[in-house]
Amino acid sequence: MAIDKDGAGGLDRKTADELLYRSLRSVYHFERGLVERFGLGYQEIYLLQLLRRRESARIGEIASALGAKVFSTTRLVQRLEVLGYVGKERDEGDRRGVSVRLLPAGGRLVGEIEAHNFGRIVGAASALSADEQSAFVLVARNLDRVLGVEDRVDLDPA
Repeated sequence: MAIDKDGAGGLDRKTADELLYRSLRSVYHFERGLVERFGLGYQEIYLLQLLRRRESARIGEIASALGAKVFSTTRLVQRLEVLGYVGKERDEGDRRGVSVRLLPAGGRLVGEIEAHNFGRIVGAASALSADEQSAFVLVARNLDRVLGVEDRVDLDPA
């Protein structure tokens, strides 16, 4: 099914709206399950996963990746610091800058979250055909492009 800006090619506006709603609803409830199970909000979980992918990140980099204000990001980091999941230190190159790193307890928690997610997805995907599983992986790999948020995703610290 090809999609063009006029809605021709097999995807009409009503279908597109319904698909997006169902996708957002599914992700929302998936994330709610994580909040209920692990006691952290979406931004907190995302921040821990982001830090797991690099040694440390500055507050400003984290704020950009989250699309949040520095003040809000600082408070988010403080909450995770109190819980023992992250540590802060002054940036050696710029004493005004603060770097955040994942502590062992945070690494263990992210590992638990990611293992839970993997088990949940693999278990549910096993009910799909091989073609449906391949289609899911293809959509997941390209979701940022489909939703037009590539520029936001690229802000993740590398």
